[in-house]
Amino acid sequence: MKKILLLLLTATALWGYGDEAIYWAPHGCDEGKATASKHGSHGKGESAMFALMNSDANASARLIRPNLSENNLTFTLNTVMLPKPPMGGYYAMVAEGTNSNGSYSAIRYLTLHGRPAKVSPTKLTALPKTGLEIIPDPLHREHDRYTASKSYRFLLHFQGKPLINTAVTLETHDTPAQTYTTDQTGAFSITLPNNFKNVKVERSENKPSEFLLSTQYRNGEHLYKSTLTMPYSLNPNDFWQSQTYGAGAIFIGFLGGLFLYGRTKKGAKNG
Repeated sequence: MKKILLLLLTATALWGYGDEAIYWAPHGCDEGKATASKHGSHGKGESAMFALMNSDANASARLIRPNLSENNLTFTLNTVMLPKPPMGGYYAMVAEGTNSNGSYSAIRYLTLHGRPAKVSPTKLTALPKTGLEIIPDPLHREHDRYTASKSYRFLLHFQGKPLINTAVTLETHDTPAQTYTTDQTGAFSITLPNNFKNVKVERSENKPSEFLLSTQYRNGEHLYKSTLTMPYSLNPNDFWQSQTYGAGAIFIGFLGGLFLYGRTKKGAKNG
């Protein structure tokens, strides 16, 4: 019990956001990483333990598999341990509950290793999981990742239908919150900030950050709130793999090739 409490406090310190949003946060502790290696989770050192931050005690959670089957998750001090995945692919971790303000939900998508499910992740995102839901459109590829300085599209649905002209807030750890508004199809796009510090040369040596999307919608007297949290990585082009310099090097190399070709051709004629 003391270990779980320590893990929860660690997650609070690492992933704290403002406005008491209820969201999923990973444990970056050694125990969570060790569990991940045993359970076959995606990526080196990815946690298999998650905390539902700022939630009330009456929250419930479930894990939706790539084939859309489900199993319930059990909380210990707002923390869940993921079971060993029976198949590989995208999973959705969903939490729901009620409080004095209405209903809340939190979603996080995970890629877990295992025997390929051979099921398109669009079936998972298309499945209505909560009353109010922020949906990636589309999910990035399993071996790809959300990346800083890139733009991504999302949908906002209420009871399975697009929710238009509704505000959605983007938060990260080191940048001010930004607000977006859904269009006439319930869609909106965000650009993830480049807020990585003390960047190391090897991409794998730089830990990912987290972004939080949150929204709310009042239906009559009932207020719905929902969040989506996902990790994102630095963009090498912002640091040591500059596309501008790369394009310049290619152009200079092209000019050098033309010069050498011209000299070779001229020498052949003179010979």
